[in-house]
Amino acid sequence: MTKKSYRKPAAFPVDEVEVLAPVAAPFGSEPAPLPVPRLRTVPDLGRGLRWGTILIGALGGLVSLLASLWLYDYVLALIARNDWIGWAAAGLLALVVFALVMLILREVAGLARLGRLGKIRHEADSAARQNDKPLAVDVAHRLKRLYAGRPDLAWGLNRLAEHEHDIMDASELLRLTERALVAPLDPLARAVVASSAKRVSVVTAVSPAALIDMLFVGAENLRMLRRLATIYGARPGTLSLLKLARMVVTHIVLTGGIALGDDVIQQLIGHGLTARLSARLGEGLFNGALTARIGIAAIDVCRPLPYVESQRPRFREMVAEVAGMR
Repeated sequence: MTKKSYRKPAAFPVDEVEVLAPVAAPFGSEPAPLPVPRLRTVPDLGRGLRWGTILIGALGGLVSLLASLWLYDYVLALIARNDWIGWAAAGLLALVVFALVMLILREVAGLARLGRLGKIRHEADSAARQNDKPLAVDVAHRLKRLYAGRPDLAWGLNRLAEHEHDIMDASELLRLTERALVAPLDPLARAVVASSAKRVSVVTAVSPAALIDMLFVGAENLRMLRRLATIYGARPGTLSLLKLARMVVTHIVLTGGIALGDDVIQQLIGHGLTARLSARLGEGLFNGALTARIGIAAIDVCRPLPYVESQRPRFREMVAEVAGMR
């Protein structure tokens, strides 16, 4: 008997597959091993038309059109009465339209202010990295326009206007700008995060139902995001607040996620204390630590300048403060 030869198992990347035709072996000899297949292009896996999105959009447009026609006919019927009821309906309709326009303008302004903070932060990063003095000057001027008229930053605005022309280095100008305009806001933001985290911890610990916990934690986190954005000059509306929440979640994911567990809490506040905590108190501490993590990420997103001279809030210190250790 002839001894058969076996190929050894081999590993190859799936994305490097190329299909080659086998070469015919001479009669009476061992067939040549097939080469590893290799694909040169990725197949198109497009989903085509999104019929679900089209259906929802069409239904929403149809419902809006029917509601508008019904309201229009109803108001015309009231006006046709030619009495005070008709004119009152016309006045209320005008008030509704005016309020709707103002809400839209407020949302657009909130989105614009939130985008302005992000653009200033991006330009400040570029100026610090490239030591670009003109770009640093532009960042300082943008911040002065953003914070103009705020009484709490009047001294910082005057100090920056007095000394900015004497600085020749971009990093030094950014450091002065941070010290005069942004650093005074950091303690306020830290206090807001600590207060919200403590409130979440207490309510979660004493709440009798999980549904109440969820609703309160969500509402308190949104309230904290709004207050942080207002401190740094955004004053968000509803849409901009939702956008800010999405940006904060994205920032948390990109910077390592939320690694909070019993072992992490024990490392932060000590094994002895966590051993004496009840289940409800431990859950309250966990939710408070989660709120603190979200608040620190929101500060990173809303702060118009990078941390040039100031220190970023530390998660461990914040959790220790929430737990009452500081």
